[in-house]
Amino acid sequence: MTGMKQSDDKGFGVAEQIVALAVLAVLVAMAVPALHRMVEMHELRAAQGDYIAALQHARNLAVNEQVRIIFCPSRDGLRCSGDDAWSQGWLIGKADRDNDGQLLGSPRYLGRAYRDTLVIVSNKQKYVWFSPDGSASNTFQSLSFCIRGDRGRLLKVTISSRGRVKGNAEQNPTTSPCFAAS
Repeated sequence: MTGMKQSDDKGFGVAEQIVALAVLAVLVAMAVPALHRMVEMHELRAAQGDYIAALQHARNLAVNEQVRIIFCPSRDGLRCSGDDAWSQGWLIGKADRDNDGQLLGSPRYLGRAYRDTLVIVSNKQKYVWFSPDGSASNTFQSLSFCIRGDRGRLLKVTISSRGRVKGNAEQNPTTSPCFAAS
């Protein structure tokens, strides 16, 4: 059989490539929602961790410098906002003397807002004072962290009147301020 040449094609045909792309598209479509939920949960935990670290830092500043330090929500990064909108960001600074919930001078540290995370404070508190002895002057309160539109994933930061800061998962989601906000 002279003149006959054997085919050396070892690639995939068009049909095989289309099937492989279809399988890949289905796998990606299944993975994207799970990846989105994972990113949201990471942001939620990061927000909780940032607030815990900031509160502990504010308390340490008050004790080390023997001054009153304020931790408050801020919309512009320059002044305390004077409301309970903690999701917009926060700042830490030396507290002024007239107890109006503002800073004496410029802020020492700033925190950023998170895209999908809500931060809701109990008692509608507008700031947290830390006294030179480390106590939180405006009594026991908590911050609840949740994802917009998702009542299932809730975290919490608690500030005791002694100034201790603790983070945990929300134990009773139906009583959480996030439950009412979503």
